[in-house]
Amino acid sequence: AIFLLIAGTYTPFMLVNLRGAWGWTLFSIVWTLALLGVFFQVSLLRRWQGISLTLYISMGWVVVVAIKPMLDSVATGGLILLLLGGLAYTSGVIFYLWKSLRYHHAIWHGFVLLGSILHFFAVLFYVIPLA
Repeated sequence: AIFLLIAGTYTPFMLVNLRGAWGWTLFSIVWTLALLGVFFQVSLLRRWQGISLTLYISMGWVVVVAIKPMLDSVATGGLILLLLGGLAYTSGVIFYLWKSLRYHHAIWHGFVLLGSILHFFAVLFYVIPLA
C-alpha cells in the first residue's frame, strides 16, 4: 500500500506542475516502481524485503533527477513541503528496520503519516490552485 501512496502523491505534481515529457516520464517510472513494489509485497518474493525497501526509497527520491524542472514549476513552499515529507518517509525507515525496538512498526507508520500530511498540504496549496 505504501507504494500506491507514494505514486498517488507524485501524480498531481507530475501531471499538473511538470506536465510534458518530464511529467509523463516520471509518472511512468513512479507507477512502474509502484506496481513492482505491490507485486513483491503480494507474491512469494516478499521474503526479499531489501528489494521492496529499495523500491520504496527509490520511488521517494526519483524526483531528484528532475530537480531543475521541479524548481521551475513548483513554488518554494511546495518544494519545502515535498522535501520535508520525503525526509519523514525516509527517516521512518530507520524505525521500520529497528526490529528490536518496541512498537517500531507503529513508529514507522507515524513517520509515514507525517510525510502524508506534509504532502497533502503541498498538493492542496501548490497543485490544486494550478489545476
